[in-house]
Amino acid sequence: MGSSCVNLSRAVAAARRPGFAAGAGAGCHGRSVVALSSSSSSRRRTAADGGMSCGIANGYLGGSRPPSLPVHGKSSGPGSAREAGDHDRADGLGIQEFLGGKNFLITGGTGFLAKVLIEKILRTNPDVGKIYVLIKAKDSETALQRLQNEVVDTELFKRLQEIHGKDYQDFIATKLVPVVGDVREANIGIAPELADEIAERVDIIVNSAANTTFDERYDVAMDINTVGPFRIMSFAHRFRRLKLFLQVSTAYVNGQRQGVVLEKPFRLGDTIGKGSAGSSDSSEQHKNAVLDIEAEIKLAFDSRRRADDDSASFSQEMKDLGLER
Repeated sequence: MGSSCVNLSRAVAAARRPGFAAGAGAGCHGRSVVALSSSSSSRRRTAADGGMSCGIANGYLGGSRPPSLPVHGKSSGPGSAREAGDHDRADGLGIQEFLGGKNFLITGGTGFLAKVLIEKILRTNPDVGKIYVLIKAKDSETALQRLQNEVVDTELFKRLQEIHGKDYQDFIATKLVPVVGDVREANIGIAPELADEIAERVDIIVNSAANTTFDERYDVAMDINTVGPFRIMSFAHRFRRLKLFLQVSTAYVNGQRQGVVLEKPFRLGDTIGKGSAGSSDSSEQHKNAVLDIEAEIKLAFDSRRRADDDSASFSQEMKDLGLER
């Protein structure tokens, strides 16, 4: 089991069409573009969830390296014809044109997937605007240090360093803006003045913040993975220039089903166990079950309020509740 990385090409193509919402429907398991009014379901909650791997498409965003950057090993052989074909397809989608000058807000910025996306954008579309990177930190100095140590100076960014050479740090300074924040807080924890700046300037939001512990306490996972996206979308309603909202989520979940598992889209309220063949849970009552996300949120937080959430026994109880739900 696993999941693919953000398909930014598909997202951009969707955003260029009127009514840009895309994907298999709200509440489905997959990486999709969602409109601000769409609901987000709980992510990566149980051990049955898929892991994560990255592959934002073969080649570059936009299909080819910008002409202003050096292309290593370029030749006139078959590879060049393939590159030309990629470039033609890129022109058809208009990815580089769409991303040019756009400002981003990316949550979970020090996580694996977000780092890959940031590097990809900066390497293949260097004419993008600023990328505001949400980082959980106690202050701006700590956020800057985390950005430098966990993103900018990592092995992943070596290629970008080679491209820009001695100007690398200056280039990064003009593009990446560390933002102290937390998706568990109102306005995702961003200071008011900076929140106003982001709301005024940002064109694209990518939510990659998540708790990926498969047996996490139900209340903790719910707070970050389910309520977190709601908070981000609430904040996004203030944005003046928003054109795209990308929700990074699990690609697929199998649960406890046995035998041949047919692939089908999930809609808001569907559950993984609904109609599971060969399962002890395949009773008529379970088949007709509908997942009420608001009720699940209430259950998680009411349980936390009724007990001492610092005790080891309560923590285990909440983990068991998460696995059960």
